[in-house]
Amino acid sequence: MPIGWDHPDTARYYEAFCEVHGRYREANLALTAAASLGPGRRVLDLAAGTGRTAEAALAWGCEVTCVEPAGAMRDAGMGRLPRARWLAGWPATGERFDRVLCGAAIWQTMPLAETFARVAELAMPGGGFAFNVPSLYLGEADEPGGGSDPRLLELAARLAGGRIPSAAAMESLPGAEEIERLLREAGFLPARWCARSRLTQAALRDWMKIPVLTNALLDGMAADDRAALVDAAYAQCDPASWRWEAWTGWTAWRL
Repeated sequence: MPIGWDHPDTARYYEAFCEVHGRYREANLALTAAASLGPGRRVLDLAAGTGRTAEAALAWGCEVTCVEPAGAMRDAGMGRLPRARWLAGWPATGERFDRVLCGAAIWQTMPLAETFARVAELAMPGGGFAFNVPSLYLGEADEPGGGSDPRLLELAARLAGGRIPSAAAMESLPGAEEIERLLREAGFLPARWCARSRLTQAALRDWMKIPVLTNALLDGMAADDRAALVDAAYAQCDPASWRWEAWTGWTAWRL
């Protein structure tokens, strides 16, 4: 049976990744800056995970409500961020927020048309909805970096027996123009932005240890066994390799 987000091993490896690597921290800094946050703003963090986006919003002095349906991730988040309010599902009808955020998770909320319509009901008039995705998930190739594996393809290929696996998120997300059409239909005025950072071979290794991300390759294996296999594959790769990772984001203003 695949290991999902609502599993203690997923939360454990996700947090281990975030403690060591800055991938989500950097993405969340760009996201919260684009959202024009400020002290006292009421913020809803959608698909909050363990609260890494919420943590960035709290640093702006916001009042944060986190929505995370996966109990294991939510429990880890509640332990990390007791200052935030935590919910397992959407807030009650009638609640309104100055900003709605979704950091690196909007593809978990498909279909997007329904999600955008629900967010529109929760956003104050003139409020903002900010979210981001790796541009690769939109079919936009990342620029090569350095080392002998400047696109960071070798690790996944070794785990997949020589083939390059495709990510489910890349297959399910519509393109940028379609996302903007759906936002406008829901009553938002979208503004697109982009941020870029380095993704190292070591960060990719530890990201792939998050068991929910390797179900297509290593289903049926325990999480720690998967991590050992990832480490063994990494030992055959160039540790100095890295690539650029672009993030496409939107700040959509409620009309």
